[in-house]
Amino acid sequence: MAAPGSESVLTTLYAHALRWGELSTDDDLVSGELGLPATAVTAAVAELKRLHLLRLRSGPGHAKLVPVDPEVATATLVSPIDEEVHRRRLAISQIHDQLDMFRGHYAEHQRSRSDHPALEELHDRDELAGHLYIAGKRCEKEFVSFRPNQTTVEHLPPGGRAMLDRGVRVRLLLQHAARTDIRARSELDTLIEGGAQVRTASQLSRHLMVFDTDVAFLLHDAAGAKPLAVVIRNASAVRLLLDLVETTWSSAHPYLAKSIGYHEVADHLHRTIIQLLAQGLTDEAVARRLGVSVRTCRRHIATVLRDLDAVSRFQAGVRVGAAHHDL
Repeated sequence: MAAPGSESVLTTLYAHALRWGELSTDDDLVSGELGLPATAVTAAVAELKRLHLLRLRSGPGHAKLVPVDPEVATATLVSPIDEEVHRRRLAISQIHDQLDMFRGHYAEHQRSRSDHPALEELHDRDELAGHLYIAGKRCEKEFVSFRPNQTTVEHLPPGGRAMLDRGVRVRLLLQHAARTDIRARSELDTLIEGGAQVRTASQLSRHLMVFDTDVAFLLHDAAGAKPLAVVIRNASAVRLLLDLVETTWSSAHPYLAKSIGYHEVADHLHRTIIQLLAQGLTDEAVARRLGVSVRTCRRHIATVLRDLDAVSRFQAGVRVGAAHHDL
């Protein structure tokens, strides 16, 4: 007996309809004829109708389900999608045609300016997305992203997946907190399978994206921050940022697909907590630096203090200071 909803039930019903030229609308009757559970028949009939492989035909005093050619069913389902794709491609072509007439004017204006800024502030989110999309489209060799306080699972800029498909080396550095974020882990696993390299660190000061050695973006993740980003096109400045990238990347901890939790980076995370506590930061401030919730931060602080064998907050402060001095 076929399991309810399985492919074998679907094919059995469809073959039965082909053999007799029709299928009864009485699921209990079909269930008895084929020896299948009524629930399996009901589910399978619904699915075949959704796939347009069964069509209701009504006549005087009766209604039957008749089988439909799979090629016709495919066309029925695909044609609206195909039409939508065609409309979108036409819209993209029209946008290109409409805006291309301005390219020459803009290029001529840029050439005439001797003071073209190496730094550009972006205040509009759509404009920022456009700049990132263009940079990603032009990227040929390497893309690097440093992302502190990860709040979304979009680890790549608009159109970023195409960089992986083109063989661009993609490196992502996140905070250790990403290791316990379920949605982030799922996305990271997919990116790693696509060829991306991922590492994590305790603290990252700024959100940075670098495309080849051509352009870098310093982004502000804070809500309401203005400007949203600063675009850096000066070749020397971009190379300097890349030198800093390499230093930070080399000391970060590799993140492997299917990694779960902090166990691989616990020692490094706790050393960072010791340093931050020695600076006199509050639990809330430490949590912000680590990109974790205050509750999670306090749990790690409790572990650190227990490891320091401190019986009071004051004693912990003294020992934390001593530990910081030894680092």
